[in-house]
Amino acid sequence: MIRNALIAIYILVVLAISAVARAGVLPNNAIEGEEITASELQNYNFKTHVGEVVALADGSLVLVTAQQNVFVLKAQSDLTGYVGSKVMISGIELDQQLAPSYGLDSVDPLPGINSGNNSVIFFVFGISEVR
Repeated sequence: MIRNALIAIYILVVLAISAVARAGVLPNNAIEGEEITASELQNYNFKTHVGEVVALADGSLVLVTAQQNVFVLKAQSDLTGYVGSKVMISGIELDQQLAPSYGLDSVDPLPGINSGNNSVIFFVFGISEVR
């Protein structure tokens, strides 16, 4: 009886530690007991956008805002349930590539009509449907 109670307490403690560790990933929470200020969020380029989630032909998901801005969405969770819905997302916006590209790539030296259409990568931390 006591052994089963100790095992149950151990499981609850491990679940609590896991929940706290997952919650620490979000930028809204304090890191190491310090509060994150608005100026620090600007350093991370933390933003919130409202728009419609659209699936492209290659299977990637993008957010199209009312101003016709397009953000390529990256997330750890599955966002396919939001396709076709108007949503509000919050996360980190990256307009520059941080990692080197090892694949073959071609660049047109003469810009055409479609040039200048840079896609912005948006790492989603939170998403909610807007009515």
